[in-house]
Amino acid sequence: MKFTTVAYKGSKRKLLPKIERLCEDSSYKTFFDGFSGTGIVSAYMRGKGYVVTANDLNHSSYIYGSVFLQGYNESVVEEKLKEINNLQPVDGWLTANYSGEKERVIRGTGGKKEIRPLGYTVANAMKIDAAREHVDTCRDLSTDDKNALVFSIILGADKVFNNSNDQKSSFKKWTPASQKPVCFKQPTVIQGPIGYQAQGDILGYKIDADIDYLVPPYSHGVLFASCYHLNDSIAKWDKPQLDHDYALPRPIDVCYRKNKQNAGGFYNKQTASDAFNYLIGESNYKRLIMSYSDAPRNTLSIEELIDICQSYGAVSLESYDHKICTQASNLNKISDELKEFFIIVDR
Repeated sequence: MKFTTVAYKGSKRKLLPKIERLCEDSSYKTFFDGFSGTGIVSAYMRGKGYVVTANDLNHSSYIYGSVFLQGYNESVVEEKLKEINNLQPVDGWLTANYSGEKERVIRGTGGKKEIRPLGYTVANAMKIDAAREHVDTCRDLSTDDKNALVFSIILGADKVFNNSNDQKSSFKKWTPASQKPVCFKQPTVIQGPIGYQAQGDILGYKIDADIDYLVPPYSHGVLFASCYHLNDSIAKWDKPQLDHDYALPRPIDVCYRKNKQNAGGFYNKQTASDAFNYLIGESNYKRLIMSYSDAPRNTLSIEELIDICQSYGAVSLESYDHKICTQASNLNKISDELKEFFIIVDR
């Protein structure tokens, strides 16, 4: 089954059969997805019959997981989407801040200015504004149905955003995909046991599941709240105050480096070991599976993570060659080929 969700750095879509294989023991019934991101792992494992509980810090991830794990009324959402796709465009918050083109200083050019696209064409931004405003006026919606509509809007916006990698910048030319009219479609419906999606700091969450699947944000080069701030802004629709000094305006509360703030314990080499020890040590599981990629700028090495895990059970390791994502030439790559590791801890 194909699961439609947003583009994301480090997506585990291609690894889903391998994750399933590591969970094949017949005694495993419950599955915890600790850093659920796009919801792709949660959706897949629910479809395989597991009772899935998931958690993520970002509100957009809460929306994806809630839809995948709890479902929605398909007929209600289908009718509402017909309305939404035919709304009159609105010149709103998204249009004002993320549409059209603007002149800006190009990084690394010694102050040279060029006119560059922002995230969306004006026409698409106005349709997204109209859609998101409309959902908040629908007082007759259940929480599940509203979440499904918000997910539909994020998916539509993601398809026409002028960057396929993240939301920190826009390509210097409009892509063919970004110029297509935005369209809002129903999210994938998953068949399986009803699960639950939580939102919050995982270090404050009591994990209790047969399988504990973790993909912590162990690279200080990828701050997910900054990389996907537009998804969160559309999900919350709180129209945050923005810092316009970036290539794309960014909510002030996710300008971590500029504000000299720590994005969390896993992102900092000085605090990552303590965060991992607490996370694993306080979890109740039969098997822990941790995904790890030897990507640039990791806070901990694979050897350091294995050393931590050995305090909590019998450790085994599997590795796979994985297609490396595009990286800037000035980054210090750990290896020329990206490897995906599974650290498995059995109690």
